[in-house]
Amino acid sequence: MTIRALPPSAALVLTLMMTGSGGTRGPASPAPTPPQTSVPQCAVSPAESNPPGGGGAPAQIPIDPGVYGTADMSKVTVFGFSQALWNGAPLDPQIVQLVPDIVPRAWNRWDTSGLQPSDFNFQQPAAAHAQGTLFIGATTASVLFTDEPVFPQTATCNAAGQLVPHSASATSVYYRGSIASPAYRDYLVQIGEIQIDGGVDGLFFDEPFGMYNGATFDGNEGFDDASIADFGGYLCAKYPGLTADQWTAQFGIAAADGLDCSLSADQRGRGFDYRGYMARQGVQNDPMNASNPLAAEWGWGSNTRVDLSSGSFTTTYANLVYWQSIVLRLRNYARQKYGKEIYITANGIFPFVDFQMPNMYEYNSDAPDGSTENYLPLTAGGHFDGTQTWQPALQKFRQISRKLVGHDMPMTLFIDWPGQLMTSYYQLPLQDRQDYMRSFTAESYSNGILFSLPLMTSIGGDPTADQLGMMGLFRQLRDFYKKHETLYRGGTDTGEQAVVAAPNVMQNLVAFPDGSRVLHLVNHNYAGGFVTQTNVAVSFPIPQQPSSVTLASPDFPRDRPVAFTYAGRQVQVTVPQLVSYVAVHSRRSPRLK
Repeated sequence: MTIRALPPSAALVLTLMMTGSGGTRGPASPAPTPPQTSVPQCAVSPAESNPPGGGGAPAQIPIDPGVYGTADMSKVTVFGFSQALWNGAPLDPQIVQLVPDIVPRAWNRWDTSGLQPSDFNFQQPAAAHAQGTLFIGATTASVLFTDEPVFPQTATCNAAGQLVPHSASATSVYYRGSIASPAYRDYLVQIGEIQIDGGVDGLFFDEPFGMYNGATFDGNEGFDDASIADFGGYLCAKYPGLTADQWTAQFGIAAADGLDCSLSADQRGRGFDYRGYMARQGVQNDPMNASNPLAAEWGWGSNTRVDLSSGSFTTTYANLVYWQSIVLRLRNYARQKYGKEIYITANGIFPFVDFQMPNMYEYNSDAPDGSTENYLPLTAGGHFDGTQTWQPALQKFRQISRKLVGHDMPMTLFIDWPGQLMTSYYQLPLQDRQDYMRSFTAESYSNGILFSLPLMTSIGGDPTADQLGMMGLFRQLRDFYKKHETLYRGGTDTGEQAVVAAPNVMQNLVAFPDGSRVLHLVNHNYAGGFVTQTNVAVSFPIPQQPSSVTLASPDFPRDRPVAFTYAGRQVQVTVPQLVSYVAVHSRRSPRLK
């Protein structure tokens, strides 16, 4: 389960970027004594030193090559999302029926459930392995309850030094663990080690940077001593040439704030009193306000679609220091103890993972312009509106990931819960729900994203896919996409447009290294059901003449060879029937290469 964060609005995205030059000593100019701040309620102990090399902006953070995984993803095509109601349950029978390649979040450590090996049924991963399914364990990576053993020393606080309660339910309150705390990272690693010992193939981390949300999603959280010590080191490393006067002029930092950049690289800046600084600036109740000169340097670290280009402290250190440390330690644990590679992923788009796993939920900024993407459009009568495409948002996911990691990598989407999106999905009439899955799955795969079929959540009372009447369709989709998995991996979007003699059809043309091309066509002619398009003439570019063209579709009982012509470096074919989705696959024989 995910306690989701609202994305900060565009009006709050601060872009203050400052540079300076001069001497090497920290600020020493006199200034008024900051007002007294309350004794902090959180007691998070800092690391002993700055990161190796002294820390700083992204380019200054060393990356250990061992943090990258080498587990094989080449045959992982069908994802089935089924999280057990309790970790000691047997394997979900729906997994046995579907036989997906992977269950990307089968368990979830929550509160104290999952702190001991006895909390798990290790026969679950064994049963999954027996049918060839990868089994991924999981833990919340920030939600922290008062009865957890590390609560006193790892719960983070706001800018006034106060603990930040969040409501999990009408009767339950949780807090956030500080990922900047070495003790909290140890805690997460130990939780992961228990599951690795139990036979999981990998680990999913939920909300790893949730500590930066704030109770009202205003960013007023994460200001514990561990984070602040690292923040001081970050500032000194990022701006090594600022004189005391320049620190004051650019950021309002005075001698009483304790930012000493004259120390060794491992200790510089770690005495910075950022909470005191914010109190003196009058922003301790609203630290991300633009009137805080250091707000942009601190940054919005809670973003789950990670973009390192801001270079802010929270984004840089959360990803490249804290997250790197957790991933590296768990990978090395599995390598050294079991001689195996594990799969690492998290709820969002992150570095150092084996596959990206962004969530679909109603509070998002996933549309290309940063507005909310409607993942389940409905008519005024509450029925599925199949006339809309999700392609721009899907392509944006891949662009974000490509920018972050430098190349295309496997990705799956899943419907997150609890929330209105999942509730609306449950409430659809059966035919609408099936049409939605047929349409969205086709668009997802057509744009290089392997959708996770929703089988079961961990919320008691939520219907399963079987209870919703979806398993027959899911098995059909599983068979199609698994049989045709080579159409959905290893290709590159060409960006070229085909000519399609039918309106309202999403298209994506993909080129493969062997010279073949696949034109994906998703039908958005919809009125209470798919409006089948017949005898659709299609033309698309391909550099050399193909030897054959085949039509593949989950709506067909089998693939269909189709006649084609080739002229002017264009293939022309006629698609006899387009119901929900067709892949037009143009092949080149070896002798034509």
